[in-house]
Amino acid sequence: MKETVFLIIHGFGGDTSEIDYLYRFLVENHLNVDTVLLSGHGKSKKELRKSEPKDWINSVEKKINSLTLQYTNIVLIGFSMGGLIGTRFTHIPHIKKMVFINTPVYFWNIKVIVKDIFTSLKNKNLEQIKYYGNSLFGTSLKSGIDFLKLLHSSKRLFVHIKTPLLVLQCKNDESVRYKSAAYISNHTSLSKMILYDGGCHQVFKKSPGLRDRVCRDIHMFLTAE
Repeated sequence: MKETVFLIIHGFGGDTSEIDYLYRFLVENHLNVDTVLLSGHGKSKKELRKSEPKDWINSVEKKINSLTLQYTNIVLIGFSMGGLIGTRFTHIPHIKKMVFINTPVYFWNIKVIVKDIFTSLKNKNLEQIKYYGNSLFGTSLKSGIDFLKLLHSSKRLFVHIKTPLLVLQCKNDESVRYKSAAYISNHTSLSKMILYDGGCHQVFKKSPGLRDRVCRDIHMFLTAE
């Protein structure tokens, strides 16, 4: 069997494209890396509405079960909601470390959103306006409630995480208030927290000036003894 694999879990309503930059960075640094597409994700609003938190969790569980047949150790890297899902599996002996990236406890940074929308309108940045429109209307009410249920149940599991944990958070994340990182760090043992000035929620897709630093910090944590 191979020694270690690093499994990256994407976020709510997204797909593996949002963590592709990190995936390629780790592969280029000679690590065994895998990803998983959560049930109902990567398709349509209707398909996401048909799925439930248990389906998203089962997607990761199936992937982990498969990886345990090939690798001795597994490290989980959760982007956004992917971090919440990962909390379900830290009790498994194969799981040796975990990374949270912009993982929500407190969400919607209204101050950042208002400033960003105003700047986007002023600069006629239609792509950014479209991004906020998709964030607001791209998922159904039912899917939003499902996310809140997952968040609520995951918060209770933080105290049970006993593996070494790295918590990363961008201060200008429009979707997640950066005090979420402090909450996670304060409710877990063996955790290290890094806050980044600037950045945004989709740090690997939309923060080219920061993403390499984030990737390097993750790589350092993953490869440390």
